[in-house]
Amino acid sequence: MGGYPMRAIDLFCGAGGFSAGFEAAGIDVLYGCDIAERALDTFDANHDGDGLRHDISDGVPPEVADVSVDIVFGSPPCKGFSDARGSRRLDDERNQLVFSFIQWVEHFQPKYVMMENVAGMTTISDEFLGAIEREYADAGYAVDWETLNAADFGVPQTRERVIYFGVRDDLDVEPSLPEGGYREASEGQLTLAGELMRGWTTVSDALEDLPEPTENGEVSLPPLSEYPENDYLPLVRDGAETTWNHVAKEPSDDEDTRHIVDELRPGEMYRSSRFGDRYRQVWEVLEHRFSDVEQDALHFIARHRSRKDFRMSGKSVGAVPDHLIADHLEHDEGSVYDALERLHGDGWIRTDEEDDTLGYDLNTKSGIRPRYMRLTPDGQSNTILTTDFNPRDKLHPTENRGLSLREGARIQSFPDSFRFTGSFDDIANQIGNAVPPLMAQRLADHLLDVHERGSQHVTASD
Repeated sequence: MGGYPMRAIDLFCGAGGFSAGFEAAGIDVLYGCDIAERALDTFDANHDGDGLRHDISDGVPPEVADVSVDIVFGSPPCKGFSDARGSRRLDDERNQLVFSFIQWVEHFQPKYVMMENVAGMTTISDEFLGAIEREYADAGYAVDWETLNAADFGVPQTRERVIYFGVRDDLDVEPSLPEGGYREASEGQLTLAGELMRGWTTVSDALEDLPEPTENGEVSLPPLSEYPENDYLPLVRDGAETTWNHVAKEPSDDEDTRHIVDELRPGEMYRSSRFGDRYRQVWEVLEHRFSDVEQDALHFIARHRSRKDFRMSGKSVGAVPDHLIADHLEHDEGSVYDALERLHGDGWIRTDEEDDTLGYDLNTKSGIRPRYMRLTPDGQSNTILTTDFNPRDKLHPTENRGLSLREGARIQSFPDSFRFTGSFDDIANQIGNAVPPLMAQRLADHLLDVHERGSQHVTASD
């Protein structure tokens, strides 16, 4: 593969999760480029390459314009694509940063390109996806893309991301993407290479050796010999005996919050408009706050607010007419109307009017639909987001507190030696926005395999 490590630049690098994985695979990351100053401080503290503060949409700056690299990789911001925001717009200016990324690729003309983004990117429109492929083709690259799940690469998190892999046309190598070596139900399954699949890594695998969080975040770690069956810990510990950023937030101390936190069992979520074994409704968890008729009214509204034959407006959800609520509940009409008035007065529901009809809907600003969920130790976390270190978003699997920053970093597969800098919220953003390093390493390993298989096509200068 040549006499030197392959050289790369990381665009939209953030704290450097993508870079950490590529470096672990033996790739020399020369620069990480981002506009976020606090994230670049963390990048500089953990990588040999230089952090470059620059708006990538402004083009390639003089400092790096003449640098020769073999790989350009990165993660254009996903806010305009993300399902977490509830909408995905083709004209969102943040979506155009994908094309800024490709402009840098065209400038540097690396052998290989790898780009990561949220799965929602693929659902905007065929026009948008076609434009990306045309831009890569015009820049001189054949590309392949797939939606990959980080859990299939050993990360204890079901984080689905779109990965684009591009190969420069003159290399005459077909781009492809790797198969993960882990599966949710792995018994007896083999990879394409004939190796036995492993089961998905669990939250417990990631967290079981961590002591209680501390005020300054620094903790000593117990010997790995105490966890002989855990294959994940050696990967994230990587020889470390101490780690940092093990700081967590406590839930609010009001009575309602204490009830919610005490009641939620591992794997459960506190919701009011979803139903099933995983969901706990507000009128169940806080049943001491509501009469029987109030509980039934809330349940009915939550069940029927999205049904076309019940809601008042043409929206996907809407207020349920009061007479339908009264007609369908097994309580006398007067008590139902009294209950609706009390719930409205206490802020649990809101009113709407249409053609002299009064309707009621859940008041989402009242706390009736907070986002509490408790992780399950024997399963995987859902996607770690920048907001997930607030206890209202994710609770520790067994303790009544939020995730610590280090626990989130563990679930993202950052090594314990990786030290984040900045405020609590700065670090939460860095962790939630990162590409999981373990997944990045598997992608980099695959890239190097592709390079080795196609080495006979590489020019003599390589």
